[in-house]
This record gives sequence, structure tokens and C-alpha cells, in this order.
Amino acid sequence: GEQQEGEPCSSTDDCADPLVCDPAVDVCAVSVACTTHEECGLGAYCSVDGACIPASPGSPCDTDAQCAAADRCVGIVCIPDGCEAEAYSAEPISANVMLTLDRSGSMNEDLGSDGSKWDVGRAAIDQLVADRGALVRFGLNPYPGLDQSCNDGEDCGPGHVAIDIPLDDTNTAASISAWLDGADTCSFGTPTAENLSMLLDYQRLKDTTRANYVVLITDGQSTCDDPIPVVEDLFAQSPPVRTFVVGFGSGVDPDELAAMATAGQTGFPFFQADDSASLLAALDAIGGAVLSCDYTLVDAGDDPDLLSVFFNGQPVPRDASGNSGWNYNPTTDVLHFAGNACVALQSGIVTDLTISYGCPVAGEGEGEGEGEGEGEGEGEGEGEGEPGGCSDRCVNSCGAEACLLPEGVCGGCRADGDCCPGSLCLPDGRCIIIGG
Repeated sequence: GEQQEGEPCSSTDDCADPLVCDPAVDVCAVSVACTTHEECGLGAYCSVDGACIPASPGSPCDTDAQCAAADRCVGIVCIPDGCEAEAYSAEPISANVMLTLDRSGSMNEDLGSDGSKWDVGRAAIDQLVADRGALVRFGLNPYPGLDQSCNDGEDCGPGHVAIDIPLDDTNTAASISAWLDGADTCSFGTPTAENLSMLLDYQRLKDTTRANYVVLITDGQSTCDDPIPVVEDLFAQSPPVRTFVVGFGSGVDPDELAAMATAGQTGFPFFQADDSASLLAALDAIGGAVLSCDYTLVDAGDDPDLLSVFFNGQPVPRDASGNSGWNYNPTTDVLHFAGNACVALQSGIVTDLTISYGCPVAGEGEGEGEGEGEGEGEGEGEGEGEPGGCSDRCVNSCGAEACLLPEGVCGGCRADGDCCPGSLCLPDGRCIIIGG
């Protein structure tokens, strides 16, 4: 546009850059305050700092009217209309997870006010599958014993697969909870190695199209063969099966569990749980870790350079090495997220995933985040004002905390807008660089 400050306008497209059209008086202005995109009128959006900004490809939007005249709103991002970009739906690829639960006689031991270890363990699994069952393909493998009441089995014999991992995205939460509700403990020892050996031949953990995991929950030292080589064999399979290890109660062998966790190749040490709260926390952490960071795209073309990906309206950078951001394999139609982008997806903070194909779109704030590594979305600089004070979301001395404005204090972020552009707010109050 060519209209200058104070001259009439009907859209920000009419005004010379960087002026915006003030919809309250229909004249071009240097600054217009806002709290929503709608308050900025046509061709402009409301920034996180509460000011109307001229729209451009990649800027946030709620409707086409908030984009520049030649652009359109796809998801919550302005996309150039001329490049014929389209938004594509993406579905996460659910992981296969076998819940392997020790039900030896020692699980009847009491945990004080929490109840028996068996009752606490069943309740924790109930919570896990209720929370994650729609996103993860869970199966159940109790051991020892070959039936629900545990009348059949042997001291150094395996358990059995009580609930199969589904072949589709059927939610098995109700089936797993019902089976556990009617199940008993056993008097056949703790044959962890023998039970895991059975899973070496379990076909539904040989799925090459998705990640495969075992989650082992045990309250005691293995009483028969050494389970560590079996965990190594599970990972050595093609495809590999990774094993999470949870020790429950004081009767475990920490050295054995630590070695099993290392052999399991999940990147996590073994979890030690001594009560209901710590067991729930361990399973919740595992449940988040197995959520897939791989998505299947449909008809998204064969040139990754023409894909643009946005989390909550902010651009996610592409990393062809697969170590951070995203990368796309057109042969398999799989969009893979890694690093902090994967952390953001698994944490549940990504409420809007927009994927466009047709031309690259830079997006608002791309490349502006500073800091290094997970959880350090804020740059380092000189703080201002009182100790712990700050005045800039990107350059401050708040460390892993956010600079909360307009208060001007360091603290846990409350929303993405508290973080430097290019970062998102994690549930624990840390800002995380999307491309880190």
C-alpha cells in the first residue's frame, strides 16, 4: 500500500509498511494496541506483545481476512495463495507397548496406607492405559503363571500374553483393566528371563512400521536365568524392541535393574518406585516417552523442500539429519520429528499442527529463539531492574525461566507468548526452542 500515517484505509494492505490500518477510525497508524487478531482488522494480526502487525506469509491468523490480500489462512497460519499450498492432516503412528507385570507372591506385601503392591500396581496400570490407550497400542503380559487365577504355571516358566497388542488402533484399556481386576498373584518365583524370552517370538513386537517396546514392572530379583542377555536380544532383533524397567519396592536388585535398563536402550535409567505416587509418576513418564513422533502424511508430494510445518502457528525448522525439528521421507510418507520438536509433541503442548505443501513459508519468529538444548528457549543477556527482573522475552538473565511481561519478572512461562519467538511453553513452565 501507499497510504501514509493518518490517511484513510480499509485494510492494512492499503498502508505503507510498517503502518497498520486502525479499524476503529479507518486510517493508517504507526501503532494499534490489541488483544485478539480480530481487533487488528483486515490484513493484520495481533502479536504476542499486544500490537497489530501487517500480515505476511507465515504469520498467525484465525480467518482469511487477517492475512494479506493474496494469502489465505490454513489452520492458524497465513499461506501464499499463489503457491497452491494445502493443509494436510497428519496421524501419529502409535507405538506397540507390551506391559510386562510381575505377579509373584511378594506382590502381596503391604505398602502401608497405599495397600498391597499388587493392588497399587494394578491401579497404576489402569491409570496408564486410561490416559494413553487412545494413542498407544498396549498389550498385557503378566508373569509367572499361564492363567488369570495363576493355578497353572511353573517356577522357572514364562507367563503369558493375557491381552494381545492390537493390530490396529483399538483401545485395549478396558480389556486390560478388566483382566487385572479378576487376576491373582502367583507362587512360582520371579522368572523374568524366561518370560522375556517368550516375547522374542511374539510377532506383534516385530512390527516394522512402528516403534516396539516392553515395559517391565517387577518387585524382586530374578530367581532363574539372567534376564540381561534377553533384554539385549530383544534390542538386537530387527526391528529392535526397547525395554523400560521399573523396580517396585525395596526387594529389587538395583544393579540387575540398572543393567537391564541400559540393555533396553530407551535412554532412561531404571525407575525406582516405592509407593503409589512414584509408580504412577514412573509410568506417566514412560507413557509420554513412547508417544510417537512419527506422522503419516497423505498425498503430500515428493519434495520435502516444499513442506512447511508449524506448531501452534510457529514454524518448525527442517533438519535433514533427523536429529532435531522435522524431516520427511516421501517414499514412506512418514514425517519424523526429533529433538525438542518431539519433546513438544509428547508433552501435549502442541494444540495446532499445521502442515502445508506447495512452497516454503518462513513464518513469524523463525530463527529468533536463542539458547541451547532442551528447555532453554530464552537467550542469555543482561537483566534489568530489581534482582530477577527483566524487560525482554529473548535477551534476559532468566535462564530456563521466562521473562514475564508486563510484570518484568523471571518465572515459569504460562503460555507460548511468554517465550521468545521460536519457542513453546512446556507444562513445567520452561520455554523450549522448537528447533533444538
